[in-house]
Amino acid sequence: MTVSLCLEFKAPKLVKVKAHFRRIHGKVVIVRSYYRCVEGRLVDWVR
Repeated sequence: MTVSLCLEFKAPKLVKVKAHFRRIHGKVVIVRSYYRCVEGRLVDWVR
């Protein structure tokens, strides 16, 4: 007899944001590239 379990859950995913310019109070500021965490990737786990 075998038992199988199927779970679906949203795993966090790292997305790289490129460097860009932003205007704050009339000044142009350079924003460095960084990683941000995004949910939305479905992961299937079957055993």
